[in-house]
Amino acid sequence: MPTIMISIMPDGIPVDKMDEDDNGSSCPIATRDEEVNDVNKMYAQDKANYHDATEDGGFKLSECCGNCSAYNQTEDMMDCIGDESGDSGYCQIYKFVCSSDYVCNEWVKGGPITGDAEGSERDIL
Repeated sequence: MPTIMISIMPDGIPVDKMDEDDNGSSCPIATRDEEVNDVNKMYAQDKANYHDATEDGGFKLSECCGNCSAYNQTEDMMDCIGDESGDSGYCQIYKFVCSSDYVCNEWVKGGPITGDAEGSERDIL
């Protein structure tokens, strides 16, 4: 007889724990491995329509990645990304480095994550 497991996720977006690698770097794998980042980004494009907001008029510019509750721009994450311009952040939902002015169907009010929230959860409003 087949077994079905159902998990109930807590309300909120889990913030990635950053494990230290052999070089002392504490970053999510997608910020260190371009191939992993690309695969995760393609998944976000397919599942959530992640794209440049200027490509169509179907999204509100006020609902871009840069002010999404899943957009991580903590100091530690920005060090991992290595983008000092502030135009990039880390998508906590799809686990990839994303552009602040892009959009997707998973946008959540209340962001970005800018405080040190490592290992905690943010409530989705």
